[in-house]
Amino acid sequence: MALRVKKLRFPKELANTEYSISLDQEGVTEDGSPISAFENEGKCIFSEKSKRIITEDGSQITLLGKVAIEGDIAPDLKAIASGNIILNGRTYEIYAGYRPRNPDGSILCTEFEVM
Repeated sequence: MALRVKKLRFPKELANTEYSISLDQEGVTEDGSPISAFENEGKCIFSEKSKRIITEDGSQITLLGKVAIEGDIAPDLKAIASGNIILNGRTYEIYAGYRPRNPDGSILCTEFEVM
């Protein structure tokens, strides 16, 4: 008997915040600035939540929220952990990026923690 696993659905009705995102690829230019690899805009789910964390080098970072965008917005990028996103007219720096998967292996959404 085969086990049937239900595919999760992204809640599009909750995506009501306009965003504009610019993701960087790994590496830097000759002058040391990040290399822009991807730009996109649309609607996302934005949850504001402050959280302080201590990095490995002992510095303190305040995370200001979490962003969820339907699907894999940059399938050609291996790493999605750096860049900037504009939400409600405010620019946030991306601290971390995630691609949670459905049970069948497809990408449910792209998530970012922002600071």
